[in-house]
Amino acid sequence: MRPRPLPKDLRTRSFDVHAADRAAVHRERLRRRDLVRPTRSLRWHRHRPLTGIDRIRAFRPVLGPGQFISHLSAAVLWGLPLPRGHPGDDPVHVTSVRPAAQMRRAGVVGHRTTEDRARVVTRWGMPTSAPATTWVECGAVLGLDDLVVLGDAVLASRACATSVEDLVSALSARGRCPGVRALRAALVLVRPGSGSPQETRARLGIVRAGLPEPGGQVEIRDERGRFVGRADFAYRRERIVIEYEGDQHRTDRAQWESDLRRYRAFERLGWTVLRWSRADITTHRVEALAELAGLLRRRG
Repeated sequence: MRPRPLPKDLRTRSFDVHAADRAAVHRERLRRRDLVRPTRSLRWHRHRPLTGIDRIRAFRPVLGPGQFISHLSAAVLWGLPLPRGHPGDDPVHVTSVRPAAQMRRAGVVGHRTTEDRARVVTRWGMPTSAPATTWVECGAVLGLDDLVVLGDAVLASRACATSVEDLVSALSARGRCPGVRALRAALVLVRPGSGSPQETRARLGIVRAGLPEPGGQVEIRDERGRFVGRADFAYRRERIVIEYEGDQHRTDRAQWESDLRRYRAFERLGWTVLRWSRADITTHRVEALAELAGLLRRRG
């Protein structure tokens, strides 16, 4: 027998059992297999699975006083990049400020902190760790390179409105905490202006190969000082530009044509343009770095 249809306002969103009670939905209906039960008292329709920000926001009814979204889940709410193995929306990370009890329920990773360490703001209607504090919290979960990627993204995000000084302050306020060594090492490597996680990984590869660190998001101007374009990376003295080309540069025709015009303009001004793809910073990294090193020697 097919389950009785839910009221219209519950069909396309998550809801808790109290919302079901108000809509006169019998508790027996909430046990039917067409509904997903991510955690105690929450439901949503199996054919409309929630992911990312929507999944985390669905947990709003289960948050009590002094509890907020933190760690990887806060990173998702701030739109920050996470590695594939750490999606951040399942399970959801919730921190409780003492003396509130640590949340213990299915679908949740519970944490506890003290009031002086908590920095909570509202994001997407949810009490959430502030961006700099989110970065520090993720030190308990992520490795060095992922923390650098996350730190670069925090600095680049307009929504986060965070500076390097904010990261320093947040780490200092946290004191001894899980991952503090990796966080301190990452703090030395984060840079403002990164355009993507892969750009950050490209920069790390260049530095670890013993090559000079290029400038990031460099404005290129002509002889009259007129703006020509912005380069992902550049060595001004050697007049070398490195452009990381993600999939959108290939699949978006307008982007591809714009890139070609910009590269031609750079070359007319005497710049050499190296175009790197994902493979150039992973499987073909040695060859890409060797080409860059050769150019630096000849131009130096």
